Amino acid sequence: AFGSRYSLPYQLTTKEAIQRKYDVLEDDGVVIVNTISAIEGKRGEFLRAEYATYKSIFPQVYLFPVRKKEDGFSVQNIMLVALKSKEKPSFTSTDPALNEYLHHLWKQEIKNDLPILTDDFAPVDFYINKTI
Repeated sequence: AFGSRYSLPYQLTTKEAIQRKYDVLEDDGVVIVNTISAIEGKRGEFLRAEYATYKSIFPQVYLFPVRKKEDGFSVQNIMLVALKSKEKPSFTSTDPALNEYLHHLWKQEIKNDLPILTDDFAPVDFYINKTI
């Protein structure tokens, strides 16, 4: 959707945009978003705001840190997975490589300390600058 490491189009991050994604999905649909962020601390503010925004629409939202599965303060690729279904997934696979990534599921609490992003309030660049 974009080519810059330092700037993302805020229009893709808001509740209104996420609602549109939700609306076009089938009942068992999934949205997967790759974010470069931390989870905790100042460097994780964008991710926590985006997580809260997805949680305001989707019944299930999960995070999968790619490199350091138990380090919430490291900036790394983090996969945000939002499920339209209310049925709990098993997060297991017969494929060993995929199964290893599924074991990166973030199981610690994610602070709900930031407002959701909307078309009228989306300080995305402000949050991203703290990450880098």
